[in-house]
Amino acid sequence: MKPKNLVVALITAALAVGVVSCGSDEPTTPAPTVAPSTTAAPAIVSVFGEDNTDILFKLHQRNAVAIIETVEERGGTPEQAVAALLAGQAETGWRSGLSLPAPATAIADIYGWRFAYNIGADSADAVRAATYKFMDNAAGVDVDPGNPVAYALAVQRADTREYVEGKRFYTNGETATSEYAKAQPIAEAAYTELRGKR
Repeated sequence: MKPKNLVVALITAALAVGVVSCGSDEPTTPAPTVAPSTTAAPAIVSVFGEDNTDILFKLHQRNAVAIIETVEERGGTPEQAVAALLAGQAETGWRSGLSLPAPATAIADIYGWRFAYNIGADSADAVRAATYKFMDNAAGVDVDPGNPVAYALAVQRADTREYVEGKRFYTNGETATSEYAKAQPIAEAAYTELRGKR
């Protein structure tokens, strides 16, 4: 190869390398690869249970819906709906038609009162009827519904049937206040699940 041709070849090669390196904005080191996450988002468990096909899940959810709808129908606030849910949860775990504690032989409505309606004890209509009574009692209560435990207990104690705590909570030292406090987060979660944030 002649020196003239060698110089031309070297200049051409240098220009080619310069054009390639100047024309690229890509980094010369490869970008690190991020492995896809294999962690699934935690499943949201309903306050009514894990299995939405379970009969108790459906019963509890149906009764909670009936409570909320009845409070709303009566012009009640979300706070009153939470208080009604709270009372039903604390007294019967959202079950209407359960047996009252011994020595009583009758059954209870969803708020723990002796069942006295001429309808199916475990029906949504029974829950609505009991909630009408709850809202009737609420009309005479002068307690802030923003404190759901105090409000729900005040409504229950305003009932003319006389709320006797010892006939409701007595097995392991429970009190109405302790059981209602325990029910508060459950009632609030149920309201949020069914209606969204207050």
